[in-house]
Amino acid sequence: MKPNSQAKKELEQCWLLPAFVLLSLVSTTMCQTLDTFDPVPNGSVAAMILQPNGMIVVGGNFTTLGGQTRNKIGRLGTDGVLDSAFNPVGPGPLGLSQVFSLALQTDGRIMVGGFFTSLNGQPRLNFGRLNPNGTLDSAFSAIAGGASGITSLAIQADGKILIGGGFTLHSGLNRTNIARFNANGTLDTAFNPGANAIVYTLAVQPDGKIVAGGQFTSLGGQVRSYLGRLNPDGTPDTNFNSAAGGFVYSLAVQGDGKILVGGAFTTLGGQTRNRIGRLNTDGTPDMDFNPGVSGSQFPSVYSFALQSDGKTLVGGSFTNLAGQTRRYIGRLNANGTLDATFNLAVTNPVLSVSLQADGKILIGGSFTNVAGQTRNRIARLNNTEPATQSLTLDGSTVAWLRHGTSPEVWHTNFEFSTNNVDWVSLGEGTRISGGWQLTGLSAPPNSNIRARGLVTGGEYNGSSWFVESTTRPIILVNDGNFGIRSNQFGFNISATIGQTFVVEASTNLTDWNAIVTNTSGMGPTYFSDSDVTIFPSRLYRVRLE
Repeated sequence: MKPNSQAKKELEQCWLLPAFVLLSLVSTTMCQTLDTFDPVPNGSVAAMILQPNGMIVVGGNFTTLGGQTRNKIGRLGTDGVLDSAFNPVGPGPLGLSQVFSLALQTDGRIMVGGFFTSLNGQPRLNFGRLNPNGTLDSAFSAIAGGASGITSLAIQADGKILIGGGFTLHSGLNRTNIARFNANGTLDTAFNPGANAIVYTLAVQPDGKIVAGGQFTSLGGQVRSYLGRLNPDGTPDTNFNSAAGGFVYSLAVQGDGKILVGGAFTTLGGQTRNRIGRLNTDGTPDMDFNPGVSGSQFPSVYSFALQSDGKTLVGGSFTNLAGQTRRYIGRLNANGTLDATFNLAVTNPVLSVSLQADGKILIGGSFTNVAGQTRNRIARLNNTEPATQSLTLDGSTVAWLRHGTSPEVWHTNFEFSTNNVDWVSLGEGTRISGGWQLTGLSAPPNSNIRARGLVTGGEYNGSSWFVESTTRPIILVNDGNFGIRSNQFGFNISATIGQTFVVEASTNLTDWNAIVTNTSGMGPTYFSDSDVTIFPSRLYRVRLE
């Protein structure tokens, strides 16, 4: 086995005349099978979200986690050790209470959905919100009464939060199995499509349309067999009518807009599809995607995790995937064929699959053994390929390229900050080959640039969070000091106070020689090269030490 490689972070600016800026952030992981992550909950794990600092919030049907009392919800460090400071005291040890879904808002607050009557010692019916430190957000006190509670939470691009499940009342207003909240926690009173049975799973498309799956046969007042789509305002999308021949448990939107569908069905859009299928963006079946799952008493697909390379992790109750033996988890290539490089056995159904930013794979369920080693209900796998990403700024265009086993994101937003605390939106990213970009960028000098992307995972793909990358550009300031003066070429460099930078020169973009090392002060630092006239042409770049 190869040891995990340390994350590599490199920030670099290069230019030819005219000047341009290039920044990069790269992280990698090496391949293994099963790591030492083993917090040992005493009950099943259904929901998992990843915070930007790497902490992992988990929910399920457990009453202990990491050797300590944790009722249905807890938080783990990157090493799997319990965070003793995070103890929201969930629904309690008795009865059928459970946390099914979690959603991380951009301000760090955590939405909790499930089947319970209290949260952190206060009455909360199936739905509540925690502050980032795990204390209860007392200002949020929504009510979602019903026999099945909240099974799915989905964050929209505008920050609004969709909920699905089996409930009949919400916040004192009639809402049947599906509802939407504003980012501030108030009910979106204009959104009320209704479904006549449980909505297990929700997925949001880049255009704002909402795909729903579950037990229902009516959605938004229209006949829809277990699967349907709503317009952003909650009205039914009459152009989407791809029925499933059985319950739909999981949905995920790919980077190309196609929709993965998992559940207990045997037909999808009029085509034979055994528990897994894919729809084109218009809702018609993808005729080239037909892996199928089978085996176990009630074969079903419960969770998807999408990688940036187009591969999809599939978790559920099955022993056969795409015609080959795969016990409860497997991975598909982008075309739906089986990925032969991913093959490990789990002893019981996998309810939940989630991808960390570094490509490691979290799985949850009711199992007690993974790949021949004892792992109780939660485990982490080292992926088979690296997770790589780069955040680049080239003039007025910022691009966030994501490759390998990085978690796929379905929406991005770019921001800037001059103090690393207060962030201002630059705009939404648009999809490009291998990632996302924003053009027409306008940010103040010396500002940080941050990219955030929305991710889903967990049981029913009912948990939502975001991944992010932040970098600081070195800004070339063209204030009249850029160019040749007195036979010397020079320019100003602006960077964070105290940052050490190196100016390098090259004549071929391959061999670089350090000319000067300096530390940034209060204002721009002026660099000049007295040797510039010696060379027919000379190229320059600045990198951080």
